[in-house]
This record gives sequence, C-alpha cells and structure tokens, in this order.
Amino acid sequence: MRGTLVTLLLLCATAGAQEPPLTVEASEGSLSVVPFALPAYQPETSWLLGGAAALVYQPPESSGRRESQLLLAGAASLRKQFSLILSSDVYALEDRLHLGGTLSAARFPDLFFGMGGATSASAEEPYTPTYHEVELSPKWRVLPSLYVGPSGRLYVAEIDNPAPGGMLDQGDVPGARGGTTVQLGVSALWDTRDSTLYPRSGALVRAQARMALPALGSTAAYNLLRIDGRGYLTMPYAPHVLAVHALIELRGGEPLFYDTGKLGSAEMMRGYYEGRFRDRQHLALQAEYRAPLFWRVGGVVFGSVGNVGRSLDEELLSDLKPGAGVGLRVAPVADVPVNIRLDVAYGSQLSFYLNVGEAF
Repeated sequence: MRGTLVTLLLLCATAGAQEPPLTVEASEGSLSVVPFALPAYQPETSWLLGGAAALVYQPPESSGRRESQLLLAGAASLRKQFSLILSSDVYALEDRLHLGGTLSAARFPDLFFGMGGATSASAEEPYTPTYHEVELSPKWRVLPSLYVGPSGRLYVAEIDNPAPGGMLDQGDVPGARGGTTVQLGVSALWDTRDSTLYPRSGALVRAQARMALPALGSTAAYNLLRIDGRGYLTMPYAPHVLAVHALIELRGGEPLFYDTGKLGSAEMMRGYYEGRFRDRQHLALQAEYRAPLFWRVGGVVFGSVGNVGRSLDEELLSDLKPGAGVGLRVAPVADVPVNIRLDVAYGSQLSFYLNVGEAF
C-alpha cells in the first residue's frame, strides 16, 4: 500500500513538471521547481490528498539526454494514513550515471488475511504498521540503454494494534512484532521507451537481486530476485497502443510477512486489495489496450492474472487469479501526454481507482 501512494506521488510530480511555474532557462537546459497537489481514490486508502514539490532538470532537446528529477512528496488519507518520500531519479555525467534512491516513511492501518493464495476473506485482521525505508541504487551505463550497479535497502517496521487473538497478536507470523531488513545486491535498468510519460513503443525492464542476512543486521534471512518488464506496441491504426506488463518476485528463506510478494494494487492486478494474498513467490501478468475516444478523452480495457505461493510449483501456476476492468483517460493539458485515469476493476472485489498517469 505504501508503494501505491509513492507511485501516485511520483506521477503527480511528473505531471506537474510539464508546465512548471518557476523555471530558470540556460544554454545547458532548464531547471524547474514544480509544486503539485491532487486528490485521489483507491480501495486501500479511500480518499487521499497528495502534495509534491519536484526539482526538474530538462536538458536541451538537441542533446538527446534524459530528464532528471528530485522529488519531495507527502500524502494523507481519510483513514489517517500518511506517506512521506524523498526520491531521486537523476542522470549525470552526460547520462553515463543514473542515481536512483528513496528515503520514505509511512503509517497505514492495514489488513492481514494470512499467508498464501488460498486465504479466506473472513480471516481479515486489522493492524497498524509504521515503515521507514532508505534505498540506494546507483547505476553506470554499460550499453546505450542498459545501466547496472549496486543496490542497498534498509527497511524498519513497527507493528501496532494487531487484532486481539489473531495470528499477528499471537506472534506466529514472521515479522508480527516488526523488524529490520538490510539488503545488499545489484540492480539493472534497460529502457528503450519512446516516452517515460506515455510510451507508445519500446520496452522497460527493471531487475534486482538482493540478499538480507542477520550478519548485515536483518531480523530475517532471505534473498530476492525481482524482474519487472513492460512492453509497448503502437497498432497499425495509430494512436492505439497495446501495453503488456509482467512481474516476477522470487524469494528464498523466510522473509517477514510485510516484505513478501503482495497481489493487488492500483498498478498491477487491479480489482484486488493490495496484500489480500501474499507469500514468498509472486507472479503477475497484465495487458491493456489504450485507444482515443474524443477530444482529449481515451478509453482502456485491461485484464490480468497472477498468484502468490510459498514455492514456485505447479500449484502456483495452476491456480492463477484473474482480474479485468475498463477505464477512462482524460488529458487535462493539450499536447501533454499525462492523463488523469479512472479505472473500474473486478478481481476478488469491485474496485475503483482515481489516479494520475498510466497504471504502467
């Protein structure tokens, strides 16, 4: 759930960056300060209000270099949830170096249903987690579209107000009392998209391989391989676009329950409450067809399948959970490829999403 709000705020700041209110022009590009505020809605948070301020660098168009951004953002919901984040997406040294990182904190009343892909909705247990996270992933360009580098993550969680007598209250679940995760590893980024805001062609692949060990200060010992791949194809009857998104999360060892794969969010497996199903292994695949309708209004239809499980076995692949929905897209500013999106999806429940930017 924290990740969903973070994504929303990143999209808000990116949308605001298209027409910055304060810009300093220079021969080497422009530097802009972008404030932004936006209401949004999704099942995990109810209504929320987010605010952001971004420092955006736009290089000269003739340079062929990429934009850079530093983001400070926050959000609060009607359910007394909050999220704060300082994020870096900076390209330096003529785009040879990418500096990615996150400093964040969040507190969300949440729900726990147990582990696995066959838990019952009646097993719902409320609890209140508080998270603090630092993540650093500097990457060096080794090929024209490929960046590789080390990756580190510190994640500290406190778990409050578990349901009396429930699984978390009894302490039977790893992480039921909170804990600390320290991960070290490598990350890679491959990006051939024609646009970071509304891609019509190309692909994006993010990969991470990290380990968490007690010797590093972690409460639990486990390893993680995460691959997030997205592809975009402009149809012959442009500007219709077919977009496909695949996610693989594989874990070995015993991760804390809040650090496992979670099915459902505003980006992947819409129609499922985020964390309704969770476990060590997490697979998901979705496709979305995007088409203009009239004026600056577009429509989408999407479908997804996914599952979680303790092991990567036949049961995980044979019991895939489906989801599907439709949505509207409205571009608030002409000639700016950033949409406000309203999605209606059904998976384990009927869900509505009001956000800025595409789901993926």
